[in-house]
Amino acid sequence: MKTFQVGIVGCGHISQTHLKAWRRTAGCRVQGVFDVNRALAEQRAGQFQIRTVYDDLEQLIASCDVVDVCTPPQTHAEIARRVIEAGRDLLIEKPLVMDVGEWDRLRQLMARSPSRVTVVHNLKYTHAVQQAKRWIEQGRIGQVISIARQFLTSPQTDRMLVGQGHWSHGLPGGRWFETLPHELYVIHTLVGPLQPIQVTALHTAQAPAGAPADHVVVTLASERCVGSIHYSAHCQLNRRMTVIHGTDGVLELDTLSDAIVLLTSHDRQWKRAVGMPFLEAGRALGRMIPDRIGYLARRVSGQSPHTALICAVDRYLHGQGPAPTPLDEIDYVVRNCEQIGREIDRQLTSAALA
Repeated sequence: MKTFQVGIVGCGHISQTHLKAWRRTAGCRVQGVFDVNRALAEQRAGQFQIRTVYDDLEQLIASCDVVDVCTPPQTHAEIARRVIEAGRDLLIEKPLVMDVGEWDRLRQLMARSPSRVTVVHNLKYTHAVQQAKRWIEQGRIGQVISIARQFLTSPQTDRMLVGQGHWSHGLPGGRWFETLPHELYVIHTLVGPLQPIQVTALHTAQAPAGAPADHVVVTLASERCVGSIHYSAHCQLNRRMTVIHGTDGVLELDTLSDAIVLLTSHDRQWKRAVGMPFLEAGRALGRMIPDRIGYLARRVSGQSPHTALICAVDRYLHGQGPAPTPLDEIDYVVRNCEQIGREIDRQLTSAALA
């Protein structure tokens, strides 16, 4: 089996997670790293015993089979173009690009290139999302009728909202554009491509620099399902929840603890007397014990969603598995990220001029 040589572009915070994951692959090896801040690249190379620190991006592309891009989204279009033109395989942090025009140009290049492109849609590989997908496909909650994603945070707990210097602040919609791909591809994975039909963006006097629209709600829909995405920059609870309602049950997913609860108690008069929340809590507790044991086992063994995705990339490159992020999923994320991010900015501008 061929060993693919991997080059890491960008040696900031997330590169450590990628480097740990590549170590677990059977057929890939990190050959070298590059960063415009050479000191940072040398530090990361020393930390992970990597032999080569490249002088520039072209040198890395020429030397490696796979280019793993861990840079901010503002740089993605140009780096991706150069990698695809060189015919190298590409793994890139989400979103692939920031607007539809860039995506359309890359798709034209991909049609003429042997490059295989994977975007880091890592939350697809959490235990909770994988289990939810299985249960939905098995009909455990009946026909899905709604999905709601919550991303509730605060400047005290969110590293991207602290201060005024984080790169996410310059994205369309600010900090929310950085996490919006997660919400979109999870929705796409679990219930299909719901389309945005309304965006409500509020600016309050307490808005942090990174989220000038400090409360945002996006409503989405298909012919048979409705959805919502709710962002807030003022919630000390720090919630990352997904709730999926079906005709016969409910799934509750907690991204932070990678936990999932299946609720299937149907309403009855006697259950109301006892209290539906109490009945469901007892059943959920019984299901949570093996769930938590599995979570601890994954933590102890060093597994992570990034590891699962990068191992899936390894299998894909060797012809042993499907594309981790199909083109229709990438297309859905890019097109709707741009639409929602631009609409948040438009509403902020309109409110400022009013």
